Amino acid sequence: MENVAELLSQLPEEAKDIRINAKRVLAAEESLNTEQTWGAALACAYFIRNAELIEAVLADAKAAGLSDEVLSDAKGAACLMGQNTIYYRFRHLMNDEQYNQRPANLRMMRMQQVASTKINFELFSIGPAALKGCEMCLKAHEAQVKAGGLNEDNVHDAVRISAVLFGVAVALDTAV
Repeated sequence: MENVAELLSQLPEEAKDIRINAKRVLAAEESLNTEQTWGAALACAYFIRNAELIEAVLADAKAAGLSDEVLSDAKGAACLMGQNTIYYRFRHLMNDEQYNQRPANLRMMRMQQVASTKINFELFSIGPAALKGCEMCLKAHEAQVKAGGLNEDNVHDAVRISAVLFGVAVALDTAV
């Protein structure tokens, strides 16, 4: 976690809680293994779109031994969730059968053609769904993760990672 630690050292004193929380959620000592922790973190970093955060998390994910396939799934999940969280949140907020009955007509093959494992891709999608507040996405991906053998602790920890990394990005923006 050398690169993220260096980034965290740049945060202002007002972000001390965020700094401590980031070290905790990325320690892979919670319910997620190293691959799940860093894959979820990388998907969130991509989704948050902070270049410094992406660079640090990607470097540490590689240092932790994540395969190219897992790195690809993290990026794929972030990209696809950029699309899906907007569209499905729209459908949810409108709460109108006229919209719900229409086909999305949005290509989502990457979700079916994962590079590592289906469970990884689904888990990596949860953080971005939480960041965008897409209830439909959260429920759909949680169901897939649980059907794949993970549990509420795993989902909870993935969302904690997304929350803390968003806090890191905000703190970086305030460190001027």
